[in-house]
Amino acid sequence: NAFRYFIEKIGENGLYILDEPENSLSPKRQVELVKFIEDATRFLGCQFIISTHSPFILALRGAKIYDLDESPVDIKKWTKLGNVRTYYEFFKEYEDEF
Repeated sequence: NAFRYFIEKIGENGLYILDEPENSLSPKRQVELVKFIEDATRFLGCQFIISTHSPFILALRGAKIYDLDESPVDIKKWTKLGNVRTYYEFFKEYEDEF
């Protein structure tokens, strides 16, 4: 699958540009991708430029997040982004069902 293909192609000190890598990945696979990217940056010296709406990917440790919906573009903490806040508010509303 595409996830496995991607993992096999990563090399040391690479720069990778990913456009919405969460597409067609389940939440569980997105978490696996986050772990892989964190390991690739830490142990292989890789850098990633990622366009995403996924709160899982936005939560990458050490990520610098540019909010392109702001004018001028602003750097924000992932928990302050509008789409992440929407998820938070939704799950908070149904918190007692967990």
